Amino acid sequence: MLGGSFNPAHAGHRHISLFALKALGLDRVWWMVSPQNPLKPASGMASLRERLAEARAVAAHPRIEVTAIETELHTRFTADTLAKLQRRFPKTRFVWLMGADNLRQIPRWKLWTRIFDSVAVAVFARPTYSLSALSGQAARRYTRRRVSVSGVKGLARRRRPAWAFLRNPLHPASATAIRLARASGS
Repeated sequence: MLGGSFNPAHAGHRHISLFALKALGLDRVWWMVSPQNPLKPASGMASLRERLAEARAVAAHPRIEVTAIETELHTRFTADTLAKLQRRFPKTRFVWLMGADNLRQIPRWKLWTRIFDSVAVAVFARPTYSLSALSGQAARRYTRRRVSVSGVKGLARRRRPAWAFLRNPLHPASATAIRLARASGS
C-alpha cells in the first residue's frame, strides 16, 4: 500500500511502485488516495475525483490499483485504515510503502507506532531526505527491527515490527514541483 494525497500523482509514484513489486515480491500495489491528508492544508488540494483520475492515468499498470478506500472505510488516519483493512482482509499480508521523507516525519502521524506494529514497512530512498530519515526518531526506535536488503523479498512475512530501507534508483519527480510548475503555467 502506498498512501498519500497524490496531488498530483506522478512518475515517481509509479517508479517506486514498480520497484516495490519486483524487489519485495509483491502481488500488487494499492495507491490509497487520501480524501484529505490531516497534515496538509485543504487549500491547493485538487478534488478527490481529479486526483483519482490522474492517479489512474499515471499508474497505468495491471498490478497497481488506485483506490480511495478511506472514503468507504470512513477513516482519516493511516493506523485506523490499516486496522480496518486487516479486519476486512485477514489473510492478506500488507506492506506499507513510503518515501524517506515520510519516515522522517512519521512521528507526527496519529498512532504512528501502531503502523510499524501492524504491517511491514518499506522505505524508499528520496533525493535529499534519506540521510536525515535514517537518523530520525522512527529509524532509531526500530533500528533493531530493520531488515537487511538481502531479506526484503520476505518482508511481508516477517514478525512485526519489521521495516527495510531500499536504495532504489532515485527519481526526480516531486508533487510540489509539479504544482508550482502548473501554477506558473510551465
